[in-house]
Amino acid sequence: MNGPLVSICVPTANRANFLKRSLESILTQDYAALEILIGDNASTDDTRALCCSAAAADPRVRYIRRERNIGIYPNHNDLIEQSQGEFIAFLHDDDEFRPSLIREEVSFLTAQPEAGFVSPDWTLIDEEGRTLGARDHAVPELQEGTAYIEQTMKTGRSCVGLSGTMIRRSALGNSRFNEKGPIGFGDFVLWFEIAERQRVGHIPKQLYSYRLHTKSLSRRSALSVTKDYREAILGYCDAHLKRWPEHSPLVQRWRGMTHKYLFWMLAYEISLYFNKGLKSGAEDRRYRTVFELMDYRLSDMEFKDLLAQFRAIRGGLPENLARQLINFLLLVRWTWPLSQLAPRAPSLRGLLRLQ
Repeated sequence: MNGPLVSICVPTANRANFLKRSLESILTQDYAALEILIGDNASTDDTRALCCSAAAADPRVRYIRRERNIGIYPNHNDLIEQSQGEFIAFLHDDDEFRPSLIREEVSFLTAQPEAGFVSPDWTLIDEEGRTLGARDHAVPELQEGTAYIEQTMKTGRSCVGLSGTMIRRSALGNSRFNEKGPIGFGDFVLWFEIAERQRVGHIPKQLYSYRLHTKSLSRRSALSVTKDYREAILGYCDAHLKRWPEHSPLVQRWRGMTHKYLFWMLAYEISLYFNKGLKSGAEDRRYRTVFELMDYRLSDMEFKDLLAQFRAIRGGLPENLARQLINFLLLVRWTWPLSQLAPRAPSLRGLLRLQ
């Protein structure tokens, strides 16, 4: 066995159709020193048969069957506890690795001992595996942990995805996923905790595919996401301040960044609400967020909730001026200008210093 052992953890539940391709993408890695732990959260489809077959065919595969669904993040944490590798990577059961991902990440962490974890760029694919877009991040290949935290707070986006990221076990320490944390942001807080102590690595290559599909647990409206984002990020700020009381000015700035991001996220959702009927052309190559790619529309009650949150959230002068303008456009029912904001989101993010 050449190279340090890598534990690839695959939490799954009732996704046998996607899991088969996900496992194939692990088994065809060009790095052999692997243990592959599958945590099956009481699936009732063909997952058990698929995993038993994979374990029988390859001794690196270990199938862990749960007789009841213990929850998403408890499943993740148990896989960490049962893993033995020097490095730990996660692959969600609907995503796919490129063949060189593990080798390139091991090489990076071996060469950069101060990095606590490393993540590559990724592509977005649909249910059939067709490419929807790419997520390329203009960040240093090795950056200070606090810089990573602040950039994520500022933009609301992490350059680190849970699938495809490799963690150094010694850097992980006692940090684990918040088992009661909101779906989609349990990893944000974990990355932040590690980044308090370690640097963050990045490989500027698209080395895995993130699948968008109708049964994805992260397939939610921007309105729903903002509620969970607020809980996760502001909760982290409180916890960070307890660990680092001398960081009070820093945490205050992070909270301000979070409120600013939430304001513009809600403004973006308002724009999407009026933009949903406007279809993009087949050759539309511009950057589109996952919310724009998803086919959903808020109900009347959800839209009222959206407006209430939008009007209540704090902000500075730009946010207050934007709130007055949007309220006026809604009052006079001139919604076409609002519908045009979503397609221009990348440019507006730059103007508002949200990237």
